[in-house]
Amino acid sequence: MTTTSSIKELLKKRNLKVTELRMALLEIISSLGKAISYQEIQNSLINFDRITLYRTLNTFIERGILHKIILEDHQSFYALCSIECSTEGHQHQHVHFQCNQCKEVSCLETKEPIQLAISNHFVDDIEITASGLCQECYN
Repeated sequence: MTTTSSIKELLKKRNLKVTELRMALLEIISSLGKAISYQEIQNSLINFDRITLYRTLNTFIERGILHKIILEDHQSFYALCSIECSTEGHQHQHVHFQCNQCKEVSCLETKEPIQLAISNHFVDDIEITASGLCQECYN
């Protein structure tokens, strides 16, 4: 989803107005292909209102466009959702990975669906965060 027309189409599908901030935000995140911190988003945007940015990010989460990753240090990262996500909910079956060396955060798909069974409990959401060395730092 890196083209302007595909971003506009996504916004329209989710019943959102096409605005300059929404377009810029999605272009930044989709061009990186990884999760991006709130600070990186702020540094990448020009002439924006912080409250509007915060509301836009939350709207994108509610509409199944982005998902939020909160790490142990309480730093927030944002990544594009998969096609399975919608306004009804997020359908993520992946691990959030942070490299200990370069600090990059990425969403890693798993070969098998992540499942967890806890006696006398119904689990409908699992968030797994892993850390180590990414492929580039490992080599």
